[in-house]
Amino acid sequence: MEMKSLMRLACLGAVAMAFVACEEDKHICTLPSFAGFRIEPTVWNAGDSVTITAVQQSLGDLLYKAEYHWSVECTDTTFTKDYNVVYDADKSNPYIGIRLPDDFRGRMAKINFSVQYSYSATAPQSAPSGSNSGQSGIYGSITTTAASQLYGTGRGSYTLSW
Repeated sequence: MEMKSLMRLACLGAVAMAFVACEEDKHICTLPSFAGFRIEPTVWNAGDSVTITAVQQSLGDLLYKAEYHWSVECTDTTFTKDYNVVYDADKSNPYIGIRLPDDFRGRMAKINFSVQYSYSATAPQSAPSGSNSGQSGIYGSITTTAASQLYGTGRGSYTLSW
């Protein structure tokens, strides 16, 4: 009789584990999609404050950490900014704010942006595609990719001339 009870218990345990495994699959990460860059102002002069924002078209979900990397290369100087956020707690659009030096004489800026998202649940099979679809004030494109089972990436660049 004990053997029969042990077999029933083992079967119940296997069924319970199957339910837990199926339940876990319902939590699939979603990467954000991006429309492009918002650049304010679009004509830069010495001493200006400039803000460049990566505009999310749709928000991600179940993403633990986002590691943002920016570089803005001008003729005579390069600006960089690296920072991390807990994405599910701070889904705001990533940005870089710079102040142009008083001797700035550039007429062009190469903007580079990249991000790595750490998943906090099951990895997505694909990433959503974004598009600025002619949105006024949005430039360039940023593409996200489900790079591995542990993280997703995003990357974009734009060259601004004035």
